[in-house]
Amino acid sequence: MIRILVHILAGSLIAGPVFAQGPGGLDEADQADQTVRAGRTARTARSAQDDQATQVVRMTLEQCVDRALRVSPDIEQAVIAVEGLEARLSEARFAGITPRLQWTNIFGPAPGIEGDTEKIETIRSDLTDLGVFSRTQIELVQPLYTFGKLSNAKKAAEYGLEAGEAAVESRKIDVAFQVKKLFYGLVLARELRDIILESEEKVQEARDLVNEMIEEDSEDVGQNDLLKIDVFEFEVRQSRARAEKSIEMGKAALKAILEIDRSSDFDIVHTAAGTETADLEELDVYIERAKNRRYDIRQLRAGVLARRSLLKVARSDFYPQIALAGSLQWGIAPHRPELDNPFLRDEFNFLRGGAVITLRQDFNFGLTRAKYLARKVELEALVSRESQAIRAIALQVEQTYRDVIEARTNVDNSDRALRSARGWLTSAQLGFDVTGDSSELLDAFTAHAKMQHAHRQSVYQYRVSLAELDQVTGNGTFNGRR
Repeated sequence: MIRILVHILAGSLIAGPVFAQGPGGLDEADQADQTVRAGRTARTARSAQDDQATQVVRMTLEQCVDRALRVSPDIEQAVIAVEGLEARLSEARFAGITPRLQWTNIFGPAPGIEGDTEKIETIRSDLTDLGVFSRTQIELVQPLYTFGKLSNAKKAAEYGLEAGEAAVESRKIDVAFQVKKLFYGLVLARELRDIILESEEKVQEARDLVNEMIEEDSEDVGQNDLLKIDVFEFEVRQSRARAEKSIEMGKAALKAILEIDRSSDFDIVHTAAGTETADLEELDVYIERAKNRRYDIRQLRAGVLARRSLLKVARSDFYPQIALAGSLQWGIAPHRPELDNPFLRDEFNFLRGGAVITLRQDFNFGLTRAKYLARKVELEALVSRESQAIRAIALQVEQTYRDVIEARTNVDNSDRALRSARGWLTSAQLGFDVTGDSSELLDAFTAHAKMQHAHRQSVYQYRVSLAELDQVTGNGTFNGRR
């Protein structure tokens, strides 16, 4: 009976999917594969009708990336930080352009005056004649020269905003890579499930055939053959359970990162018919591109420039701050007579104003020096971090570049091995029909199944490696590869 079972399963795998076609055109296995594809097309059409009835949410890779960029909380937090940096820049710009203008107005009781206002010695405050007075004071301070304090504060704010914007773009690239990895993982799980489903169909065909032969009292099969089918079917169903679990977990992960409701019926759309091979440039090109394009490096560079500007701000505190200061004050107390004597100072009825040049110097040089040294240490630490990051980039890019080459080689080799396994399976089936020896056919069957899994795993790793190469070189959030 095992010969019959192996014969049926071998035939199903020979007619399985072909991932690459050689220059010689279609072979016998490829022709048989067209029949399987026709069956898949019919199942796909039925699935499409079911999807329309249940309103399944279907998204391509590009749509998944676009949605993730819109709803990601990490990106939202980075954008909010940029808004704060924009406010700081606006504050720094106005500090050097517009003067500081302050208005103060106070109200309170004021005593009256008794005595002769022409005779100073007779003038006294009359507490029995209380009234209300108001005093208004307008102060203006316009910085003239600050030894670079205002200009460098403005530069620091500009570089800070540039660093914040680079952080947003860096988060976008990281989120896009996470989505691509989850998407390709779900594609792999679905492809492996398709293999298992085909095996289940053939196992059922074998069971039906054995039952039919038992009913016909055939001497070639017996109850032991059904038990063997049960054992084999268990292994197939176990593999299917693992594949279904991977698919559901992949969907759940994508729904989480895309912020799609868990109760929604979500699925992906993968339209690629085959594996698209990318033409790699020289390694040095990718390393140089990463140094120039990566937003985390731009963020560090902008941070270094901002720290340099803040160091200059701290250094300006060693010098006096020169400004134009003006003041206009007046007071009104209606119940008090005005004093015309220039030697008397009336704090309730008056009008005075003026403008001067001021020099303000903080002589706490110990504290000023400590602040300056702290800024200097912060700058040196960030410069060291930038240098370390640039050196690490070269190694990271080379590692990813080698991973792409390895993955592409594995795709090519696994494709050739899969075709060889298919040919071996075809040859073993022909030999089985002649000699009846199933040992070689079982070996060929096992090798073919193993190569199907290995090839699809290689394709997945190649896709993820390409996506990671885009990430480590700062090559945007989506490059159109499937």
